[in-house]
Amino acid sequence: MSEFFIAGSWRNRAAVLDVVEAFDRAGASSYSFVRAEYDEEAAVLANPGGADDAALDSAGVRKLFEQDLAELRAADHFVLVLPAGAAAHIEAGIAFGLGKRCWAVGPVDRSETLYRIFEGMHADAADLVGQLRALHVVR
Repeated sequence: MSEFFIAGSWRNRAAVLDVVEAFDRAGASSYSFVRAEYDEEAAVLANPGGADDAALDSAGVRKLFEQDLAELRAADHFVLVLPAGAAAHIEAGIAFGLGKRCWAVGPVDRSETLYRIFEGMHADAADLVGQLRALHVVR
């Protein structure tokens, strides 16, 4: 089980990886698509834009969905790395609905009322990890 589920956009992969590495340095376990292992059917979809034109009922899409949802359910906390696309925002809603503590990190383009689901909006990974340390969520 991963303590943190870290979501974001393939198009913002470098920022997501920065957050994942910050959690590694803090000794926190995490799951993120940037390090997830994918089987052969799903691997082609697990690239920037790879799932954009995929059929929703394809075996690869189903496997990615099931894998990510299982990891999201198992996590204690959810982190959204901004800017992010629709899928990551849907994951945020699922996490909130499951009762996960939710955090966001990265630039906010505009105010969204539903960003109230996040316990904190942080400028960068260091700021987020610092807040989580102050709350004794990570060491």
